[in-house]
Amino acid sequence: MSVISDKQILTEITNLKQEIRQLRETVTQYQVAQTAHPHIVRIAGVQGGEPMVRSAHVTVRTIVEQTRLGTTPEEFVKDHPPMVLAEFYDALSYYYDHTEEVEQIIAENNAALERAIELSKRLAKKT
Repeated sequence: MSVISDKQILTEITNLKQEIRQLRETVTQYQVAQTAHPHIVRIAGVQGGEPMVRSAHVTVRTIVEQTRLGTTPEEFVKDHPPMVLAEFYDALSYYYDHTEEVEQIIAENNAALERAIELSKRLAKKT
């Protein structure tokens, strides 16, 4: 069994304090916009600024689209820890309160996907 010296403990504490300071600085660089929904936030530069579940950084758009594909809330939450059911349902609630906005995000995402597929096809023809 090895014994940890006081100097090693002090060094480790000093290192941890420095890492915490760096993390705080990083977090303050992002502007978090809280919504009326307790589990949904917008963070500039994260997920394109889309509304998302705070704990898992999963967008409301993703939850809506997966629900439309038949994924159950329980399945989704199981596959996206640390998300819990309350957060999943809050995302759907956000969607119903902001349907037009989220549908616009979905349409823009689908249009970008179609453009990417078309570009991929054109590039494939050139080779």
